[in-house]
Amino acid sequence: MRRMFTTGLSLIALAGLVGCQTVTPGQGRLGGGTVEFQVTEGFFGNGAAQTTATLPNGDVYTGEMITARSVTTGVEEDPFGGYGFDDFDDFDDFDGFDDDPGFVATYSTTYSPYARGVLFSGDRTMRCVVTLASPPAGFSAGGTGQCRLSSGGSFPVEF
Repeated sequence: MRRMFTTGLSLIALAGLVGCQTVTPGQGRLGGGTVEFQVTEGFFGNGAAQTTATLPNGDVYTGEMITARSVTTGVEEDPFGGYGFDDFDDFDDFDGFDDDPGFVATYSTTYSPYARGVLFSGDRTMRCVVTLASPPAGFSAGGTGQCRLSSGGSFPVEF
């Protein structure tokens, strides 16, 4: 019984995480008509957002918009003395733990302010570059950019 409960709880938690995605609408102007965009970003995203653009004539382009990011890893001295016992006991090395400072890993993520992508509709392409208002927040925080069609023409886009 307990195993079924644990399995059920795990499945509910997993289903909740799968649903963690943000869908952001956007639009552009092309030839007096509106180009509708829909960008879907996952909670555990890898920097790629699934994108769909529908032109005024009904042509649909799909692809990914990618925001580059870099993760920097560093090693620093642990301010808590490695084991967390610094100044906890007055008997250095009495308990078998050396109270010398330890080290901790630090992580820092830097995002490009630009999202770039190529969307496809058959053998035609749409190339887009968007400057994001807040790159860590993705498209949901807004942004403006430009898209160019392989068949000719370019237009502004806003999220």
